[in-house]
Amino acid sequence: MTNKSEELRALRVRESSRIVSTPLTKHLRVRVEEFWEHAKDCLAGGGSRRRTLAIIGESGTGKSTALKHVLDSFDEFKPYLNEHNETIIPMLSVEVEYTNTPKDLAIRILRMLGADGSYRSNETVLYDELKNQLRASGTILLHLDEAQHLKKGGSSHAVMGLKDRFKSFLVIENWPLHLILSGVEDLSELFTGDQQMPNRSNLMRFDTLSSPADNKRVQEILADIAANCGLEVDKALSTDDFLGRLVKATGGGIGTMIEMARAACFKALSKGHVAVTAKDFEFVYGRTSGSLPSENIITAKAWVDLDRSNALIDLVSKTVEPKRSRKKASK
Repeated sequence: MTNKSEELRALRVRESSRIVSTPLTKHLRVRVEEFWEHAKDCLAGGGSRRRTLAIIGESGTGKSTALKHVLDSFDEFKPYLNEHNETIIPMLSVEVEYTNTPKDLAIRILRMLGADGSYRSNETVLYDELKNQLRASGTILLHLDEAQHLKKGGSSHAVMGLKDRFKSFLVIENWPLHLILSGVEDLSELFTGDQQMPNRSNLMRFDTLSSPADNKRVQEILADIAANCGLEVDKALSTDDFLGRLVKATGGGIGTMIEMARAACFKALSKGHVAVTAKDFEFVYGRTSGSLPSENIITAKAWVDLDRSNALIDLVSKTVEPKRSRKKASK
């Protein structure tokens, strides 16, 4: 392994672990800081009933990465030992798995807090014990990422049940737990119709970017990543045409856009180039989407009509129906 290869690896690792600051990331930090201050107000006997912060946006908008970065940046959220040598966990973050039921979640959080959670117990008993443990652990912020996974089936009964479960977190006796929920648009169903959850919540959207309205922001993202990789940005990448193609190729998701820009820069570096070009983005989109060369959004003439979610549609259309057996004619 050459020194050059090791240098490139170190650069890739450093860049991939770096947060790309955007207006949304900065605004998210302000919202979390305000939420934490409200939690401390409640502990002091003040505050309001708005003890839920919901962060909602499409997959690829970068909300989970941004929220993890913001939560990790607060020293006050980190576990510590109190004067009795007991571990205090001010903030607990849990990623909800697709297969999790509310009961699974209760058991998982109990175990994260060092308590016992048994599937033999009924759900109500588990949640009563969970609330006791959250108070005993000094957990004032509970973050549930991909919280929409708990909304099984999507029936009105299931949604109402989940609303009730979340509301129960907000009425722990002598403990003003604050709940941060993050997820995709399905999560918004918890905050529509019945106003009990909206009346207890603050909400923040993680929207996608559009072109040409957000072209300046897209350029800033490209310039930021290229500069940190020691590369120049080819002039062609500043045109409205390319920026529109990039937004289309990423669905306007900031997280997806950052991922693609990094991959393109890494490709340029591997070739020893001094600038990242459209050719690098063409390569990355082709690799990640599996599209035909003629339907690569970065280079196709009719790119406006292409849909990145249908990049493999030509393979689907080739599905062969099973042949029907022919019966022999009777003599």
